[in-house]
Amino acid sequence: MSTPETQAPEGIPAATVVIFRNGPDDGPPEILMTIRSREMVFAGGMAVFPGGRVDPADFELGAMMGGPLEPDEAAHQIAVVRETLEETGLVIGLSGEIDASKAQAARQFLQETGELATVLDHFGWELDLGQLTPFARWYPKNERIPRVYDTR
Repeated sequence: MSTPETQAPEGIPAATVVIFRNGPDDGPPEILMTIRSREMVFAGGMAVFPGGRVDPADFELGAMMGGPLEPDEAAHQIAVVRETLEETGLVIGLSGEIDASKAQAARQFLQETGELATVLDHFGWELDLGQLTPFARWYPKNERIPRVYDTR
């Protein structure tokens, strides 16, 4: 029987993405990171990869998708698509007629509505999660930290 001290902490569902590209003139690869606001409770002021919590709407959209991914995994990937658009204005994991001006408009629309599904409907885009390559899961079950994220 486990006691409160031995139980793994409940992880907050989250997702993050490492975005990189080849450097100009055959230079080294470049990796995208953002700086969190210093006012943020968790990791304020730190350089991080784009990402964040999986929202209830991400779980809903993941459950509606069908296809080869389990709904929970789909929700995590949807969250990283949404968070990347929201935080950086980059469109990843989506297909359709996408250009820089539509991406900028989609970012603003997402910030107003808060849900990726409405952005997809508005711009006529579709999820294309095959563009993403899951490679790790960070879930520090045995750490004594106040906030634990289950991050994919």
